Amino acid sequence: MTVISRERQTQAQRALVVVFLIQGFVSAAIIPRVPDIIANIHVSFAHWGVISAFGTVGSAAGLFLANRALERFGVKHVGMVAFGIVGLGNASFGWITDSTLYFLVNFVVAVSMSVFVIAVNSQTVVLQTLSGRVIIGRFHAAWSAGAASSAAVSGFLAAILPVGIHLTLFTVVGLTAFYVVVRNLLNREEGLIAEANSGEKAVGWRRMPKRVYLLGIGLAVGVFPEAAMWDWSSVYGRDALGFDPTRAAIPYAFFAISMIVGRILIDIIGRKVHISLQAAIGGTVAAFAMTTSILVGPGLVVADPNSGLLVVSALWALAGLGTASMTPSFLSSASIVSGMSAAAALTRMSVMQTTMIFVMKWMMGQTAESAGIDQAYWFPVVTWVFAVIIAVIVVRLSHRHHANQVSSN
Repeated sequence: MTVISRERQTQAQRALVVVFLIQGFVSAAIIPRVPDIIANIHVSFAHWGVISAFGTVGSAAGLFLANRALERFGVKHVGMVAFGIVGLGNASFGWITDSTLYFLVNFVVAVSMSVFVIAVNSQTVVLQTLSGRVIIGRFHAAWSAGAASSAAVSGFLAAILPVGIHLTLFTVVGLTAFYVVVRNLLNREEGLIAEANSGEKAVGWRRMPKRVYLLGIGLAVGVFPEAAMWDWSSVYGRDALGFDPTRAAIPYAFFAISMIVGRILIDIIGRKVHISLQAAIGGTVAAFAMTTSILVGPGLVVADPNSGLLVVSALWALAGLGTASMTPSFLSSASIVSGMSAAAALTRMSVMQTTMIFVMKWMMGQTAESAGIDQAYWFPVVTWVFAVIIAVIVVRLSHRHHANQVSSN
């Protein structure tokens, strides 16, 4: 049997950590500039919600394209092309002044990002299978680190750089670093070797186990709060809290930094606490923290802007810490689906996730337009609660799945 050396695996793992870091860095640069982009393309919050929601349609389209592209060209080449398109699209966002053009470019970027995400996550699955241990936490932590640093720096630059120059600069830096390290990922031949040795088989859509539906819903409600914070944090900071662009970016920076810490701790805590139980506890903490922020944050900011910013940032940091294990827990739970490979289960779950998030993003945009962004921010709280309920169910299913495996052996 052909094997991949431990040294080669380590090299690919290190490269993949950097790739996740760069992805977060490039993608998050837009967060503090959302109000500027909305102003540039002259749309209402409701229309912005529609544009954001249709991005999930592009993501769904990318899911169906990804598998064929990966089988034919491999992760490395697909990733290079897909992320190149993402970078060029992100750079153009700051220069576009027509809403229809922005809609089309955003759709193409969403398709390309979806293909890229499937590519790098499939590499994660392969490397994790080869290593024989859980390594997913480090990759998600790297993404969060890139996103947090980017949001923090971007918040500062928002006050001194035009949005077009800002996003173009971040794209140039990110793509340059990306094309240096991407060559160290596993190539197509190495990926085929690893998959051939895994012994896993995929099943058709019609034979999809019922647990995939539960996990798909869980993934959607687990991911949505993070996506909502990404899309609307700068608008919330400006309209609900009354901050300038630099200050409006600070709470999200705290949120993202806490997610980094939480994701680094996943594997350590996981030695004693099941990852789905971590998600259930974390989701409860996040829902409580954001509820408190919504209720008392604006009043504290009016009374004392500096103290209010500190309290809101602390509460968002607590929410970020609680959110950290959400996405990794539902992705890792693909292993409890009997009768199909983890990769196939992840693809099905992702399709369900993008469909549901489309609806939720649209609803949040409509609420922000009709009732205000402060009221729209109850959507993340509600979805955290649903994610907690599903995470508790997954804990029980996981124990049952492992008990069945032990009895069958």
